[in-house]
Amino acid sequence: MAFIAQFPECPSGELDVILDGSQLALQVHESCGHPIELDRVFGTELSLAGGSFLQPGKLGFQYGSEQVNIFADATVPGGLGTFLYDDEGVHAQRTPIVQEGVFMGYLTSRETAPRLGGHSQGAMRADGWARPPLIRMTNINLEPGDWTLDELIADTKRGILLDNTKSWSIDDLRLNFQFSTEVGWLIEDGAITQMVRNPSYQGITPQFWNGCDAVTNRKEWRMWGVLNCGKGDPMQVMHVGHGASRARFRKVRVGIK
Repeated sequence: MAFIAQFPECPSGELDVILDGSQLALQVHESCGHPIELDRVFGTELSLAGGSFLQPGKLGFQYGSEQVNIFADATVPGGLGTFLYDDEGVHAQRTPIVQEGVFMGYLTSRETAPRLGGHSQGAMRADGWARPPLIRMTNINLEPGDWTLDELIADTKRGILLDNTKSWSIDDLRLNFQFSTEVGWLIEDGAITQMVRNPSYQGITPQFWNGCDAVTNRKEWRMWGVLNCGKGDPMQVMHVGHGASRARFRKVRVGIK
C-alpha cells in the first residue's frame, strides 16, 4: 500500500477505459450474469442481487456493441461453472446470451423456460442435498476478439487501464453501477505514462457495453472464477466461472473512489 500511495490520485472525467481480465470478468458477472437469471426476471427470486432490467420484452435488444459476444457455457474444461448435468437432470450446454451485441436469451430452468416458449438450458443448481436448486450462472464468458493489449494501448489516445478489483456497487436491477480498482495506468497518445491510485468508473449497463469497441484475442483469454456467488434465502453459495481477455470501452466516466 505504501508503494501505491506515492502515485497521484486518478483524475476525474471521461476517458476510454481498458479493463484487464479479472476486472472484466467481474463486470460480466455483475452486469450480465445476474440479470439473465430468469427467476430474477420473473420476480420469483430477488434475494441478495435483486431483479433485472432485462425483462422478456428485451429479447432482441441491443445490449452491447457488435464486439460483444457472451455465452453461457457449462462445458468449458476447468471452468468453475462446468458440470455434466444440472440438478434437474438437464445436460450441460453452451448457449448464446449476447451475439454481436444483440440480447439472445437467459439462464433458465424446466419451470421458467416454458414461459418463454423454450426448453431449460440447464442452469439449476443447489449448493447441497438439503437445499432447493436455483437458477445459477454456469460459465458466463465474453468471447475473445482480434486485438492484443499492446495494440489496444497504442490505439488509445487518452485512456486508462484498470486492474485488481477493490470494490463495487450496482443497483437492484443490475443497471447503474460503480466499480473501483486498486490501481490504474494512464494512457496518453498510445503509451502508458504513469500509475494512478484509487481509480473508479461508473456507468449504465447497456450504454457501457455499447461503448465496447475492441476485445483482445484468444491468446489473452482465460477462465476466471467466483468462489462465493450468493443467492437465495437462506443463502446458497455457488462456484461460477467467467472467461475473458481484455476489452476497451469508449467515453467512460472515471474518478476517485
